[in-house]
Order: sequence, then C-alpha cells, then structure tokens
Amino acid sequence: MLEINYNHYNSSDMEMNNTDDNNAYQPFNETVDGGDINIEDVMTPREKKSILSQFIPTAGDYNALTSVFMDNLANFALMVEILVFGFGMPRDLVTKYFIPGPAFAIMIGSLSLSAYAIYLDRNEKRSGILYTAIPLGLDTPSTIGLPLLVCGPAFLAAKKSGMTDSDATYDAWIVGCATVFLIGCFKLVMSVLSFTTRQFHAVGKASALAGIGLALLGLDEILTIFEEPVVGWVSLWILLLSLLHRHNKEGKTLGINLPFNISGVLVSCVVGTVLYYFMTGVGISVSELPSEIFGNYYASYPHPSNIFKEIKRAATQNMSIVIPYAILVNISSISVIDGARSIGNSYKFKWVLLIDSISTIIGSFFGCGVTQTTPYIGHLVYHNKFKAGSSYSTISGLVIGLGGFFGYLGLLTNILPKPAILPIFIFICFEICYETLHNTKGIKPHHSIAIIWAFFPSLFQFAFIIIGQISPVLTNAVVNPELVQKAYTGITSTVVQKIGTIMILANGFICTALFWGTSLAFILENQLKKASIFLAICSVLTFFGIIHSVDPNAEVYVPWNIASSPTGYSNIPYHWSAAYLLIAAITFGFSFIKTHEIHHPPTVIDDNEDHNKKQSGNSRLNRFKFWKSNQNETHLSYSNELQSPLL
Repeated sequence: MLEINYNHYNSSDMEMNNTDDNNAYQPFNETVDGGDINIEDVMTPREKKSILSQFIPTAGDYNALTSVFMDNLANFALMVEILVFGFGMPRDLVTKYFIPGPAFAIMIGSLSLSAYAIYLDRNEKRSGILYTAIPLGLDTPSTIGLPLLVCGPAFLAAKKSGMTDSDATYDAWIVGCATVFLIGCFKLVMSVLSFTTRQFHAVGKASALAGIGLALLGLDEILTIFEEPVVGWVSLWILLLSLLHRHNKEGKTLGINLPFNISGVLVSCVVGTVLYYFMTGVGISVSELPSEIFGNYYASYPHPSNIFKEIKRAATQNMSIVIPYAILVNISSISVIDGARSIGNSYKFKWVLLIDSISTIIGSFFGCGVTQTTPYIGHLVYHNKFKAGSSYSTISGLVIGLGGFFGYLGLLTNILPKPAILPIFIFICFEICYETLHNTKGIKPHHSIAIIWAFFPSLFQFAFIIIGQISPVLTNAVVNPELVQKAYTGITSTVVQKIGTIMILANGFICTALFWGTSLAFILENQLKKASIFLAICSVLTFFGIIHSVDPNAEVYVPWNIASSPTGYSNIPYHWSAAYLLIAAITFGFSFIKTHEIHHPPTVIDDNEDHNKKQSGNSRLNRFKFWKSNQNETHLSYSNELQSPLL
C-alpha cells in the first residue's frame, strides 16, 4: 500500500506576503508496507531561539494581539448586553461577577498555550518551521447561549421567587459557574476519550458549528449591528473590504495590506466608534449620546464561587446545554489543531484539549459563569498572514486577565458601541460556513444536502430566542397552549402549535444538528446501518429530553414523571422518540435493498469561454490532487480548488 499526502501553504498567502518558498512548510509523507518514511526526519536541524526572543513581539504578533483582544472584547460586550439589556441585571454587579472570571480563565489558558508553543519550538528539529501559539478566548456560541439559556432565566426565576436584584444576580452567577464546571468536566473526559467524537461524521461536526455561526453569530448579531445603520454598515464594510480575499479574471487570489500592516478589525472598530460618537454628539444618530460613560468603572477580581451549592440544580436543568456545548468546543478545537498540524506545528491533540478543559474548570471556580474557553480558529490567519509567534498569546492573556482585575474590560464594553465591534462576528460566520462547505476534511459536494439539513435546528433556536424575547408566555406553547391563547386573544391554535414545534426543535439544537448531519451524511454515503444507529440514539436522547425537550426551560426528565395535561403534551416525548425509532428501523431495512449505479450525462464545457483560464493555470476548474492505489484498484480523487475568499 502506498499513500502520499501533500500539505501546502495557501498560495495566495505566499504571494501576498512575499514568503520565500524555501521557508514554506511542505511536508511529504510516504507510508509503505513495512514502515513509514518521513522526509522531514532528515531535514537539516535549525538553530534554537533563545527563551527571551520568544517573548519579544514582532509586527505580526501585534496584529494577532489586536485581533484576539478585539474578538474577546466583542464577546464580553455581547455578554454584558444580553445580561443587562436583555434580562435587566444591574450593570455594576455584572461587571463585578461576570467579567473577571472569564478573563482569568483566558489568562491561564493563553499563558499555558504560549508555554506549550515555546516548548515545541525549542524542541523542533526541522528547519523553516514557524510556531504560532494557538489563540485562546471566549467561545462565542457559549457567550451567547449561556446568558440566554442559563444565567438570564435563572435571574428571572430568582426574582420571581422574591429575591432582590442583587441576590438574584448572585444566584444566577452561581448557577452559571456550576454549569460551566460541568461543561469543563465533559470536555476533560472527551479530551481523554477523544475516540468518541470521531464516530460522528465530519458533516455532523462541522455543520453543527456552522449552523451556530449562521444563526447566532450571523443572524442574531446583524440585528444589533444594524440598530445603528450608518455605524453598522460602515464598520462592517470596512472590515469585509480589509479581510476578504478577492479574485480577478485570471483566477488569481488577491488581498490587501493596510498601511503599516494595521489590523482591519482595529480600523473598522475605531472608525465606527468615532462615527458613532460624532453622530450622537450632533444629534443625528438613531440613539442618544450615552450618559455616564466613565461612571460605570469598577475594579474587581475573580470571585471564588461555591459551585457545589448549585451543582445538582445545574445538572438537572442544564444537561441538555452542557453536553452539546462541550461537544461543540471539543470538535472545533480538533479542527483548530488539525489546521495547525497541517502547516507544521506539531501540537498534540491531547495536550491542547487538556489545557482548554482545565482552563474552563479553573475559571468556573473563580467566577466564570457565563461562557467557556476555546482555542480560536484564527490560528492559520495569524500564522500565514501575520507570521505571529507565541508572544502575542502571552501578551493577550495578560492584557485580558488584568483587564478583569483592573476593570478596563468592563469600561471598554461600555465605551465602545456595539455596532462598531460586533461586525467581527459576521466575518467569523462567513469563515466558519465557508470552511464547512469547501475545506473541511471528509466533506464532499454531495454532502451539501446534509449540511443544509443540519443548519435547521440552529435556525429554529434563533427563532425561539426571538419568540422568548417577545414574551416569556409564548414559551408555554407546548406545556400550556391555553395560557398562550388567553394572553394573546388574536392568536390561533395553529400558530400556538407551530410555536411549540419551534421550541421542541430548538431545545438541544447543537446536539440535534450533530446527529441530523451525521445520520444524513451516512445515508448519502450508502452507510445506512451506521445512519440507523445514530437515529436510534436520537430516540433515546429525545425520550429523556436531552434533545427536543418539551419543558419550557429545556430541562431533562423521565417522561412518565411529567405532569399529565388535558392537552396531552405529556405524550409528546413518546411520539417524538417513537418517530426516531421508527425511521431508524426503516433506514436499517433499506440498507438491504440492492443499489444500482446512476449515470449522469456529461457536462458540456464551453472551450472558448474557458480557454484563457486553462492557459493561465490558475483556473477554478477541478483538477486531480492525489492518487491512491489499494491492492489491484486505483482510485482517483479530486477536489474543487476554489480559493477561499477568507483569510
């Protein structure tokens, strides 16, 4: 058996940054019967850098630092906005309890990953290998989901029970910390037993992440961005013009470098902020000039949290949130590590996952109750475009961590307008979705149906968030539809039923997307028996409310303990579970039906139209990339070589 594997830099990045081909990492691995031959093992050893030089930032480190800091700052601002404006928590208490803990977790993780990068760099034997530290920050889906699904509802429930705003905020914070602790524990288990996540198809794993990107990073954030149309459009467009790759008629990929190699993220934020305060100052903005901009400055520290006080409550109410978010970060982390390894950074999956898991767990003990940490997907950008090393991660960890202590993170979230700093999430949405459709290993064009199918649960979650913000009464559409119709006399029973279905499809949406995408992908690959297994697992998860929970708070349950209702909602878990079990059996039965090959008519190509592209050698036509021989059969594989428009 002979297997050849080529990994190359993005050619556009090399052209744009004038990278010397001799320094580009282009591994060639050969696997032959009887042993492995790795040409990298015989490369000339390089000189080791001094420890001090590892901490001296370069221009690329400053750009990467700006990007990481702005990404995290946008997450902090988003979290504050949801808790303060979405649920009415006092801003001073949010700044006191909810910001220092996550900042502390980022500092621990960033410093640890920097040390790991320096260790690998010091022990690297290959020449021409640049080690870029894997960036770490707040997980954006968790930063949106936990305030909306855990902390916010816990705050409202505490107030409803008679607590003051202060006590209710503290109660919600403790519940959040306990939930984050459980997420960290599940991540820790999966980092050791990583084989469990490998059973899912790449389509399920990638599309679950992309669905969150589309719904919660794209649709949800664009509503906030365009609350100030002028500021939002200008900030967003500057960022896209700066970061998106372009293509000319010859098929070449083009990019720009701003003067002094300034980050486009920073420029869009500064321009948007200046424009916002100018328009509000002269009275032509949609909103008024905010008062007491500097009056909400609070220095704080990571408060120790007694998470075991509410651990049982968190496990009972939030397990359908804990497991999917842990799986999501584990999957996205593996993708980040895969990307780093493809360019020669020999990170071990186990150690990066352990560092992230332990950072989340430690953070939960010190007040990280509203989000979790995660390795950022920007590693390839920082390596290929910025040529950053490890010092940017060290500095960003210290800047963010100390910002939680000295309070300037909370101050910046108050000063910087949301339409100026949130556009970065739109770019991240584009990047995640594009990578899912085009560059994810194991995903082919015919999988697009499964990807779209796996997007649906996230879209239902977005719709349910909006429904819940209109009125919490609407979340009782399954439990008590009569209450909804009494509160809204003009609403029909059909509409109430549709709202209830949206809620069922939204609860546990990440896990649902993971299983939907995986099962349909296996069907498209004619592996119906595998698909039937995942559908049967969905039946079990639905039965206990881990997905498709009928409870308004998405709590897990045993269906026979659900209070009986004259509307019959207590029977719904049985119906949904039976439906999954039935289609699993049908799928298994179809696996025994003999298949036949379908011949498609050949595609006619206009030779005149594509003549210049063929001559240039830079066309977007499909070309063969590698070949595999296995015993007496030779398989030819090709991939669509559309260059990514993203950095």
